[in-house]
Order: sequence, then C-alpha cells, then structure tokens
Amino acid sequence: MTLSLGDAAAYVVNNPSTLFNPHAVVQRLPLFDGHYCLVIDDFLREPQALVDFAQRHRPAFRYDSDNYFPGVEINMGRQFALALEQFFMLQLRPYFQARRQLGVACRMSMTTLQPPQLHPLQRLCHRDAESSSPGLGIAAAVVYLFDRPELGGTSFYQPKFSVDETRQLLTELQHASAQVCNEKLQAQPAYLHTSNAYFDLMHTIEAKWNRALFYEGTIFHAAQIAQPELLEDDPATARLALNGFLKFKKQAF
Repeated sequence: MTLSLGDAAAYVVNNPSTLFNPHAVVQRLPLFDGHYCLVIDDFLREPQALVDFAQRHRPAFRYDSDNYFPGVEINMGRQFALALEQFFMLQLRPYFQARRQLGVACRMSMTTLQPPQLHPLQRLCHRDAESSSPGLGIAAAVVYLFDRPELGGTSFYQPKFSVDETRQLLTELQHASAQVCNEKLQAQPAYLHTSNAYFDLMHTIEAKWNRALFYEGTIFHAAQIAQPELLEDDPATARLALNGFLKFKKQAF
C-alpha cells in the first residue's frame, strides 16, 4: 500500500532535497569476479525521522508472500522512490554505466520471521533479478535504519554450480516442504549466514546506522542474520531498512 503522509516526518518524503547528505563519501568495495558494492556512510540527513515515520505507520506494514521477504514491508510511495532514483542518477551513474532511468521502487522493511517460519527460499541467498537484457541494468540498495550491528549486515555469495543447476535448485525449493528443504540443504531452518553446499560466502559488509549499500541486482546476497532471536517488530529496535530497486538503460560503448 502507498502511505498517506500526514505526520511530522513527512517532510523527509515530500522534500527530496532534504533526503540525502551531500557530503557523504562513496566507497567502492570489491566483491568478486569484477563485482563491487558501493558503501555510503551517513547517507541520510535525517535518518531518525524515517524511524519515527515507521513507528507512526507500524500498522501499515504487511507481509508479502510474493517477494519472499522474511518480514513486513511498506511502500514508500512514488515521490520518495523518485528522490532515490534522482540521487542514483546524479551521484552513482558512472559506477553502473547508467545512461537513463527506466523505473524505481522503494519500500521500508523489518526482518521479523524466526527460522521455523522461513519458506525454503528464505533460507538461501537471493538475487533481485536473474539477469538483465543487453543494454539494461538493475541495481539494488539497502539503507540500515538500526544501530545494532548484531542484527546483521549484508553478505554476498557466489553459486558453486552452473546457472542451470542453480536455477533448478531454486525451482525445486520454491514448492518444497520444510522436511525436503532440510534434506536438500542438510541443515535445520536458519537464515543463511555462511557457505553451504550450493553457495560460497564471498564478502560480508557490517551493518551500521545510516549506512547505504548499492550493488548489482543480479548478485546473490542475503541479510547476515546469525542471531535471529534478536529480531523484533518494533521499528525502534527492529532490523529496519530502506530497500530500493532501480532499472536503467546502460551507456553504449
């Protein structure tokens, strides 16, 4: 659902120029095979306003089974998403060889599910798109809105098997029972936070208050949740984050 912005934190959404810190430094962190992640600390000018916003709108957060996010989410609306897209095109375009924006979505999320509640696909890493068409690109973003590093940052993974074999695994687990998933993964329900028989953990970036990550949406990644018992559903103490998804046309070479 799209929010009705009627509280004191709404100016953050309604005034794009107030959203982002113009002095934030972009760090380019290599991952593997030429892939990298952009890390931006002190990303938002008023991050606490977004936490306050989440607290006021807590009843509007919903679980969406279609995208397999292990928790609840809320759509941040078109104006907020366009502000993120504008920042991306003005500040990060060269890193992704982006020429023209094609679409953007932005939501706020809280990771809340405990391991026994996880769908089989939620026990693995994921990617936001399997691939992109020639000349097109997909980027993903996450902004940590919590100050408890023990809730977990983000890890990036590399498949151990071919594209077809990896696709087959994900297809099988999409409709598998918990027991079949346990047998397939040779593990009890848990968030993926280390290498397993199908994926190698290549790099972990620690969560930090008001830290943003931007990376290619086709890279396998997962929240680095090793202590799920710490997960809560109160925005003030939860693993609260902004999530952005951007599509763009690449520069021609």
